[in-house]
Amino acid sequence: MKTPNERRQLFPCFIAVDEVPPLVIGNVALLEAKIRLLLKFAPLVDLVTDLRPASRLGSDDRIRVFEDVPCRQAHDLIAGRPLVILDTGDAALNAALSAAAKEAGVPVNVPDNTALCSAYLGSIVDRSPVLIAISTAGAAPVLGQRIRARIESMLPAGFGRLASYLDRRRADLRALSPARRRAVQHRIVDGPAADHIISGDEVAADRQLARLIAATGEGETAQVKIVDIGGGDPGLLSLRGVETIRNADIILHEAGTTPAIIDLARREASLVIVPSGRAGAQAPATDPTTDPVGDPVGDIVGDLAGVGAGTQIVLLLPMLPSPVMAGLVEQLSGLGSGLGSGLGSGLGSGLGLADAVIPAAMPYGTPVGMPPGLPKDTRRMGFQDPAITDMSANISVGPHLVGSSSGEGAASHVGGPS
Repeated sequence: MKTPNERRQLFPCFIAVDEVPPLVIGNVALLEAKIRLLLKFAPLVDLVTDLRPASRLGSDDRIRVFEDVPCRQAHDLIAGRPLVILDTGDAALNAALSAAAKEAGVPVNVPDNTALCSAYLGSIVDRSPVLIAISTAGAAPVLGQRIRARIESMLPAGFGRLASYLDRRRADLRALSPARRRAVQHRIVDGPAADHIISGDEVAADRQLARLIAATGEGETAQVKIVDIGGGDPGLLSLRGVETIRNADIILHEAGTTPAIIDLARREASLVIVPSGRAGAQAPATDPTTDPVGDPVGDIVGDLAGVGAGTQIVLLLPMLPSPVMAGLVEQLSGLGSGLGSGLGSGLGSGLGLADAVIPAAMPYGTPVGMPPGLPKDTRRMGFQDPAITDMSANISVGPHLVGSSSGEGAASHVGGPS
């Protein structure tokens, strides 16, 4: 059993309470606040208590009281529940009931007793159907409450209408490719349509949506963006760089990239390891099919063909890139200066490239050993250079890079859609 001072390993999730009622066991006076919380989400709550409920709870027909079952005999009512909350006032009985719930695989919460809990009731921001729960694993509930207050001040009362609207408009977006569909939804959430939806004016929002759908695909191709991750400290990434990683469909990175940076990616994003190309380099254990021999840059660029319009491909550029990563940057940078002929066929038309790398938040200076052939704009620049924007090559990527575990080509897939 965990002691109160041991850190719990928690997985955040939401539990459905609309089919099987949650069960509350114990002293109603101690658990009244928990019962009120449950009733905000559950149509029915079952209650076992040795005390008669307070009048305001006893008159609520959403509470079903097991009149003839004392708390010490509540074990048989636990199995199959979505959640059990208990506090009988008896430490030994609490421990026994908690053990019974855990043995039955039922999440159990015992207020102010983290050692007996397998579930925690965090602070909740309710903008239904948008729900945000904040947990400190029982360590500091007041901190969770403060965080909740800050988030509530950021989200207007009608914020949940955005989720309901997008859900109702799924059919309108179904014909779009996944990347385009996500892009349209981003523009809805971040644009003026969101104000219309929150205020209840869905007619105006529908007009905005129709325009976005009609405009989607006009001159749109897949995009490659290069994010400068510097020395690998995620705390030094620019906000723009973080957002780019979060929106990526495919991420190309070196084997030693900091896991915290990779974790910024969406769960559905495909992760591709770029081989180092250094003499004697070995493929990582998770990537046994990588062949560092041959032309890995050409192989990767050759794979950049066939992904649907709007696909977001991101290269994570470290401070000291490997020869293969540096070669990729050089090839892609050539698109912006008319040097893209070496990219081979099959990339489609309309190639274009902005003028720089999405920078890290802190200046780095040109590192020793930076490959000499890189264009000026791909070298590290400090805040004194306001021209830094993003590098965006309008190209396509081979289908086997997305959701494939075949390991074909120089860039091996190490994680696909889940």
